[in-house]
Amino acid sequence: WRDQVLYFVMTDRFDDGDPSNNDQGAGEYRAGSAEHYNGGDFAGLLRRLDYVQGLGVTGVWITPPVLNQWWNGNTGHAGYHGYWAADFARVDPHLGTLDDYRRVSDALHRRGMTLVQDIVVNHMGDFFDYRGGWSPRDPGAHWQANEGSRPLARPSQPPFDANDPRDPTQRARGIYHWTPDVRDYGDRRQVLSHQMSGLDDLNTEHPEVRRALRASHGHWIREVGVDGFRVDTAFYVPEAFFDDFLHARDAQAPGIDAVARATGRQAFYTFGE
Repeated sequence: WRDQVLYFVMTDRFDDGDPSNNDQGAGEYRAGSAEHYNGGDFAGLLRRLDYVQGLGVTGVWITPPVLNQWWNGNTGHAGYHGYWAADFARVDPHLGTLDDYRRVSDALHRRGMTLVQDIVVNHMGDFFDYRGGWSPRDPGAHWQANEGSRPLARPSQPPFDANDPRDPTQRARGIYHWTPDVRDYGDRRQVLSHQMSGLDDLNTEHPEVRRALRASHGHWIREVGVDGFRVDTAFYVPEAFFDDFLHARDAQAPGIDAVARATGRQAFYTFGE
């Protein structure tokens, strides 16, 4: 890995190989707009691999390909970049299909090149926030759903869909920290448990959250053949999380390193932002 030269691709901004997947009907697509999806996809990346390899690089590192919150009306921005997850285990249709992603992986490997996927474990998209106050004793008070979220009002993937602390059952599950934005980045407690820019902070100390994150990301190694992960916002997650994420002994959702070895990847590499 010390000898790898990675070319970082923000897939939506790279090349539009299949215009048919551009506009998914949520007001999220507008070519040329800095705030919207612009149309780049796996088909575009695939047809530019000669160009990429010709630069002298040995691998491609892509932005998260997962299903995102397509449009946040509260901020007037789309999740074209991939960091506002609604489902960690589904391909965002703006980029293509799972088979399209597999074709990219296969084409890279046939060239002797490496595929690195950017992943997020700290947060989901911006599906809720706090307005008019916040009480750590009552996270349901002042909680507000993001009414400008499109096309989904909440994450579609369990257990991350349990995001409303006003519901006693969801609150008891504790999937989220249910906190407002970080106010003091010098306070490590806030950094680890509060929201960044309104992004809903996951309770990564929770066994159910950890299991779901291992299962979701192990899926990309098994199904696509990813060779490494770059972890977004790693500093904002407790250090103990990563020992579990990489090395958990769980037959249903093993640690990432075990999943990688089971697919023949003895040198799978995970690095943090």
